[in-house]
Amino acid sequence: MTCSILAPVASAAEPSIAPAVTQGVARTAPTSAELMRTVYLGLVRESIAPADPRVIASAALAKLAALAPERTRPLPAEFGTDSGHDAAWLAERVADLPTPWPVLETMTRAAATAHVSLVSPQRRRGIGALMAGKPRAAPGFNLYPLADGQLIVFDVIPGASAEVSGLRAGDVLHRIDGVQAARVDIFLLNALPVGVELKLDIERAGRSATILLRLIQADVPSVESRLLNDGVGYVFVRWFASSNDAARNTAALARQAFIALAAQDARGLIIDLRSALGGSGEVAIASALCDGDVIYSIQQPLTAPARAVKREGERIWPDRPIIILVNEHVISAGEGLALSLRELAHAKIVGRTTGGGLTEMSFVPLADGYVLTIPSGVVLGPLSGKDQPGHAIKPDTEVPNPSIEELLGGRDRQLDTARAALLSK
Repeated sequence: MTCSILAPVASAAEPSIAPAVTQGVARTAPTSAELMRTVYLGLVRESIAPADPRVIASAALAKLAALAPERTRPLPAEFGTDSGHDAAWLAERVADLPTPWPVLETMTRAAATAHVSLVSPQRRRGIGALMAGKPRAAPGFNLYPLADGQLIVFDVIPGASAEVSGLRAGDVLHRIDGVQAARVDIFLLNALPVGVELKLDIERAGRSATILLRLIQADVPSVESRLLNDGVGYVFVRWFASSNDAARNTAALARQAFIALAAQDARGLIIDLRSALGGSGEVAIASALCDGDVIYSIQQPLTAPARAVKREGERIWPDRPIIILVNEHVISAGEGLALSLRELAHAKIVGRTTGGGLTEMSFVPLADGYVLTIPSGVVLGPLSGKDQPGHAIKPDTEVPNPSIEELLGGRDRQLDTARAALLSK
C-alpha cells in the first residue's frame, strides 16, 4: 500500500523478533543463528498470514544441502508443533554459517505470500527508484498464470530489456537464473540495476530455449490510455509511483488520462491492473473516480482501532460506469484501488482473484542492511469496514486468463467481457 522500505523499522507490535535492536539501542551484529530465528518466527508466527512451518524448514534444509551438506539433518517428526523449539533447531543448523542470506531468502520465497520478502540493500535502492518513477532498468515484461500453473509472458514493451533480448509475448517462462519462475517476485525484478544478466528458461511453440535477459534502461510509462473503437475509455497501469515530476507520477498520469477520456465522451472506463506492481498513489487515483471522504481503512496491528485513509484531491470522472481488470499478480496498491472503487464507485471487477496483498507490512531490520517484510495489518473496505477473504479481491465476473493462442491472436477474453458489460449499461 503506501508503505516504503526506504526507511525500514521494526514492527511496533512485535519488537521481540528484531535481533539487532534492544530497547532502542544497537548492539553487536546478530549471528547467523539469531537471524535464522528472527526470520523463521517472522514467517510462521508473527505474520498475519503465517507460513507452513514444515514448508519453510524444508526449503531451508534444501538450500543448506546445496551450500553445506554436512549441516543438514532430517526434519524431526514433531517439527511444527512448537515454534520456539523449531526456531532453535533451525538456528543450530546455520550456527557460524559465514553468510545466511541465501538460506533466508529461500525461506521467504517458500512462504509464497504477498508482502513477505527478504530485501537486500541493493533491492531497497532499486525499489526506491521504481517507486519514485525512475526505475534503474526496464525488464519490460510481465507474467500471468494459466490454469495448469504455467506462467505466460505478456506486456512485452518495445525497446525494453525483454524485447531487445528476444523474449516474446506468449512464451512460457519456467525458470529465472535456475529459480522456478513462480518463486520470483516480478516487483523485485523491476528493482534490479542496468547490466544485470538473467538466464531465462522458456518454452516457445512447444520447444525449450534459453534467453539471456540483459537489463537495459528504457523509458517505460507507468500509465497508458486510449479511447477504444467502441467509445470505451481504457487506462492501463503498470505500477504505482509517487514523484514530484508529474510525468513520472502514476496518480497524476492517471488523472490526466481520466480528464482526456471524459472530454472524449467515453461511455465508460476500464482500468486494467493486470500488470500493476505495488507502490503508492492508489488513494489519489481512487479519489479522482469517486466520492467519499475515506478511501479505505487500515488496521495495524489487528488489535488496534482502524485508521481511516482520507481522499486526496477532487473527483474528476463523471457518473459513468467503471470496470476493473485484475488477475493473480495484482497485489497491494492495485488491490486497494479495486476495493475502494468497488465500494465507492460501484465498479465491477472482471478477471481472476488477486494475489492476497490487501495487507500492511512491518519491516524487521536484520543485519548488513537486509530487511524482512511481513504482513502485520489489513486493509478494510471504506463502507463495509471489512477485511476481504484471503486479503484478496474476488472478481464479480470470473474470467480465465487468455490462453497462449488467444494472446498470440490478439484476443483478450477478459477485456472483451469488460467491454461488453460496459456497452450493455
